[in-house]
Amino acid sequence: MYSKEELSKIFQRILKFEQEAQSAYDDCVSKVDDENSIKILQSISNEEKGHIELAKKLFKIIEEE
Repeated sequence: MYSKEELSKIFQRILKFEQEAQSAYDDCVSKVDDENSIKILQSISNEEKGHIELAKKLFKIIEEE
């Protein structure tokens, strides 16, 4: 079983990964001209926003225990 500190570190890494992924998709949007590709990239970026919020909630739960 993981300690609180280990879980905290894991979710910090997950949060950073999700933020970097969102940033990468947003960066691609600014470099693509095709509207269909832009819509897809924006959709994936929005999914990453949801992942970021979930990671933050899980991190908060871990920190409160």
